[in-house]
Amino acid sequence: MTASDDDDLLAGELALGLLDAPERSSAEARADADPDFAALVEAWQVRLAPLLTRSSETPPEHVWEGIRSQLAANDDAPPSSAEAALRRWRMFAVAASAVAASLALILVTRAPAPPPQAAPAAAAPALVATLQGEESPAIVTISVSEPGQLLVTPVRLPTNGRVPELWVIPEDGKPRSLGIIQASAPSAVRVAPAHRPHVHRGATFAISQEPRGGSPTGAPTGPVVASGKITRV
Repeated sequence: MTASDDDDLLAGELALGLLDAPERSSAEARADADPDFAALVEAWQVRLAPLLTRSSETPPEHVWEGIRSQLAANDDAPPSSAEAALRRWRMFAVAASAVAASLALILVTRAPAPPPQAAPAAAAPALVATLQGEESPAIVTISVSEPGQLLVTPVRLPTNGRVPELWVIPEDGKPRSLGIIQASAPSAVRVAPAHRPHVHRGATFAISQEPRGGSPTGAPTGPVVASGKITRV
């Protein structure tokens, strides 16, 4: 495994939350200081965003039995750090593949048959945004799903003792608050019905630093540390 492979593996483990506290602190510090490594982490977070969205379907019990049967157990010697990292990666790969296959089977078997000669509906393009700071190192990615659901993934988001508040700014230039977000972990944000029409291609997401509890005025009061346009992919 090359140094580049090691970096990509570490970035994936950080994005998945597989590192213990000391490893996570070391990896986050490196992301703050190393733009190339931070870009690897951001790429993993974007690729893994669909896996972080909750599903209402529960995979059958035999899927979990299959996962458990493939996990390493009761090794006599403690694994090295590299072996432990590889084992965690294999565990996630097996689990994610089995769950994805199970959910696909459930959706296929439960979906109603299309009407005769009906043309398949085209999938709606996804809305995404990458927020960056002009004078801060902040990098945040946001994906939009229906109805009015956001997945906010911070790569780097300084707080300076305050809380980050997310805003959407449509064409009229007036910011609408979408609430407080997590500064160090992905979080789901449900957009209030009144603000959903403002979340569309060409609008802007922005993050400001606010006092605990959020802006007291309904408009940004602290510095805006990151912003970015909503685009389709």
